Amino acid sequence: MLRNNYFGETKTHYKLYKCGKNWAVMGISLFSLGLGMLVTSQPVSADVTATSTSSSAVRTDAISESSSSAAKAETTSASSSSAAKAETTSASSSSAAKAETTSASSSSAAKAETTSESSSSAVKAETTSASSSSAVKAETTSASSSSAVKAETTSASSSSAAKAETAAITTAGVANADSQTSAEVTADSTSTSQVVTNNSNNQNNTAQPAGNSTSTTQSTNQANSQISNQGQLNQFATGFVNRAISEGANVDPNNFTQAQIDALNKLEKYSTTKKNTDTTQFTYYQFQQTADKLAEVDPQYAIPYFKADQIQNLPAATAKDGQTGKVANMDIWDSWPVQDPTTGEIANWNGKQLVIAMMGTPNANSNHLYLLYNDYGGDNFAGWKNAGDIFAGYRGDKKTGLEIFGDQEWSGSAYPLDDGSIQLFYTHSKYETKTINHQNHQRIATANLKMKLNADGTISIASVDNDHTLFKGKDNASANGTHYQTFDQWAHNVTMFDGHKEDFGGADNFAMRDPHIVKDSQGNRYLVFEASTGDDDYQSEDQIYDLRNYGGNAKFQLESLFNLINNDYSVKDKVTGKMIKIGRDMRVRASQANAAIGIIKLGGTENNPTVAEVYDPIISAVMVSDEIERPDIVKIGDTYYLFAASRLNRGTNDAAWRKANDKVGDNVVTLGWYSKDLTKGFKPLNGNGVVLTSTVPANWRTATYSYYAVPTRSTDPRFKNTVLITAYMTNRNRVADYRNKDGKAVLDPDFIQENNGEHNSTWAPSFLLRVNPDGTTRVLPYVTNQGVWDFNNATKLNTNIMTAKADEAYLPWEKGVPFDNGSILGSGQDWVDSMPSDPYTPTAPTAPTAPTAPTAPTAPTAPTAPTAPTAPTAPTAPTAPTAPTAPTAPTAPTAPINPSQPTTPTKPVQAGQAAATNFVDQRLPQTGETDQQHMTLSGLLLLAMSSLLGLFGMTKRQRKE
Repeated sequence: MLRNNYFGETKTHYKLYKCGKNWAVMGISLFSLGLGMLVTSQPVSADVTATSTSSSAVRTDAISESSSSAAKAETTSASSSSAAKAETTSASSSSAAKAETTSASSSSAAKAETTSESSSSAVKAETTSASSSSAVKAETTSASSSSAVKAETTSASSSSAAKAETAAITTAGVANADSQTSAEVTADSTSTSQVVTNNSNNQNNTAQPAGNSTSTTQSTNQANSQISNQGQLNQFATGFVNRAISEGANVDPNNFTQAQIDALNKLEKYSTTKKNTDTTQFTYYQFQQTADKLAEVDPQYAIPYFKADQIQNLPAATAKDGQTGKVANMDIWDSWPVQDPTTGEIANWNGKQLVIAMMGTPNANSNHLYLLYNDYGGDNFAGWKNAGDIFAGYRGDKKTGLEIFGDQEWSGSAYPLDDGSIQLFYTHSKYETKTINHQNHQRIATANLKMKLNADGTISIASVDNDHTLFKGKDNASANGTHYQTFDQWAHNVTMFDGHKEDFGGADNFAMRDPHIVKDSQGNRYLVFEASTGDDDYQSEDQIYDLRNYGGNAKFQLESLFNLINNDYSVKDKVTGKMIKIGRDMRVRASQANAAIGIIKLGGTENNPTVAEVYDPIISAVMVSDEIERPDIVKIGDTYYLFAASRLNRGTNDAAWRKANDKVGDNVVTLGWYSKDLTKGFKPLNGNGVVLTSTVPANWRTATYSYYAVPTRSTDPRFKNTVLITAYMTNRNRVADYRNKDGKAVLDPDFIQENNGEHNSTWAPSFLLRVNPDGTTRVLPYVTNQGVWDFNNATKLNTNIMTAKADEAYLPWEKGVPFDNGSILGSGQDWVDSMPSDPYTPTAPTAPTAPTAPTAPTAPTAPTAPTAPTAPTAPTAPTAPTAPTAPTAPTAPTAPINPSQPTTPTKPVQAGQAAATNFVDQRLPQTGETDQQHMTLSGLLLLAMSSLLGLFGMTKRQRKE
């Protein structure tokens, strides 16, 4: 019984113990939880900086610097991946910002009012992006490597796809640096490989490129700096100005005038219109470089100095003037040989070389074509003979007294036909009184010349057949020319500017002249000629706002644009020492300039050709120059080289050519391009198009112009890849005979006779130009006699006529003559008395030394047998590694400093929403704050409950007992 009671009691005690144990465990758990709450402090705030690898969601006023975070409103993020919905600044690797967000991350998607400077971003609206890869949808400014831009976006990237209302300035687009470069802007887009922030520093007008050492915060602050005029500039203009500032443009957008703002806002419209890509643009920047090279007297381009006292009048120029019918000592200027149209070499016509030249009595406005001849291959200046006026006398109307205003023949080209005749292409000019400026109506004409070789060895012209106008520029049924300007088209707007008449000394010229014949290897005949652009790219003030006409970088483009639209732009005149305003003249010239080199294909028979096809211009100087004349083409190997003469004062950059005048006293040049294709794709020689530059003042005896290149036939290796440059020397109308009398330039007949008679325009000594396969050129120190057209193995070099001293290049009375170049030379410029610097004269290259024969190689020595390798040394046992030092315990981190209390912005009430409850105290908890009162009470309650549960368990046990 006792035993049974004992086991029953034991069992009951065990049950009670087990039940009490359960209650004790519950009490201990609650006690531990309460104790944990008492000793635990968890900051809950809206200004927390979280640095973790986990993903966190912070709703309000947060700055995140984590790997992955989602910030919904008023958030600044500098993390690897973040999604910001509103008023967010992000500097992270990957972010998605919806509204009013500034992002500087690797990958971001921003929907509205966002500034992004990241590697990859997708920005939807009102976003500024400077990233490597971005997709921008609307009202976005982007400066990235690769971007897809949909609307109202400015992109500065190397690769971009712009769909609408996008501004783009591309490296292969607006800025050609001239390289020039072919310039094209598509889809209203502006892009550049250089990343530029949005006008980051208004103090020094420079912009920081992305990717430098500038911190993200600084870049963001720079991007947010405000410009007072920023709101007045469209996206295209803003991006363009930022580029210019980043490249060093000294401008402050806050100080832009309304005229400048209006001009900048026009750029997008006129810089993105479609242009023909087959035409090469001679740019404003290339014009500037040409003028600079002229002023520097760079020996690569500088025409050699010639001794003035060695220059002779052409004996064959003393002949009967076809216009006056009297024998006179005539001037001779534009000239060209009868050439093989395929090779360009001087033709051998019955043992003679033939040259056609413009000649006439000085100061008589006599401009007609004469045939000259000499022995084939000869270089005797005195050996030239005159066959007379080709068109057998003057063709004007003498009864009306307009003989000096009648028909004239200007320059062209010619080649021999199989029947012995000469096919001549020339400019037929007739003075038109119906136009305001009374300019010459030019048209391209052709005629077949029947030649006669007389028994005494002289040549005469038997007849002129099939003389007719070939081309006037009109290529469709309308009155205007599509590719080239017609005379009627020009006459209707020649003097209109700003709604009223402007003349400016006839700055607007009409050109349809100087045809040059070329045959390709298939026998197709082409004419290359001087022209003016037609409706496809017509002259107008709008051309000033097309950045493709400028070339260079954005800095150069902006500065040049502002100069062209500034009527008060002034330079110092060297003659008077006074400041003269040239701004309005430059603007008018830029509005009128439209020089071009055109090309047409010929049909019909060789002795009676017609026009088969009209092509786009191969060269255009719209907005840059109104005259690029006398084009001729030389083929070397499989490459066509195009050369053309120009006077820089026919251009629009007055400051540039006036600077050249100040340094040298003249501004004539030869420009050049090259291409494998005769009809398109020409690139500028030397990268800027400049080939030859003048070196002496225009009134000197040795001044030259109308340069014409012909191939050489010499086999001397010194002259490989060279062309012979021919020209006329001494400006017309006896300019070299003027002398200074009582401070004025005068022509004194007695003085002239006392000094060996008249010094007329004559043929210059010819010289050589090397044309390298890489598209560069250099003037060589080799000069021939005057009037050499065929450079061959028998041609003699004249070392006595060339000099390295500028003071030997003028006659004693010429230096210091104060005359108006515009009135005497008709070139519209003031001549400046100056002594040009002596250019460096390169020494003639020495003949290469013949290599010596190599010695026979010696027989190689037989190799000896290798010795047996020695046995390797046994390695020693490694030493035991030392025990590592135990690491020290890390120091406890210091508590962060509590930031100042920010005010919480009132959340706006959205349409259709009820107003939120206005709590009494809307202050958010801050860093370091914990609700200790609530935490303590909770802990005490849990301790009390655990105690009660323990007591309850014990009481129950006692009752059981």
